[in-house]
Amino acid sequence: MKYIIINKWQYKDCKPSYYLKEVCENLEVANKKLKAHQLLKSSNEDTFYIVPFDETVLVLSEEVA
Repeated sequence: MKYIIINKWQYKDCKPSYYLKEVCENLEVANKKLKAHQLLKSSNEDTFYIVPFDETVLVLSEEVA
């Protein structure tokens, strides 16, 4: 299974923005890259998440597609 690293950026009570940072081949690599992103983050408004990703069930909304 693949894993994606998502960056959530939110300033105070504003609407959050989400950015895809990376796609990783396994959880071990995803954890290492997550730690690196957390060390390099530019502000307290950045939060990073690891999300399991199965590309066989990927569904895009019209907005993304």
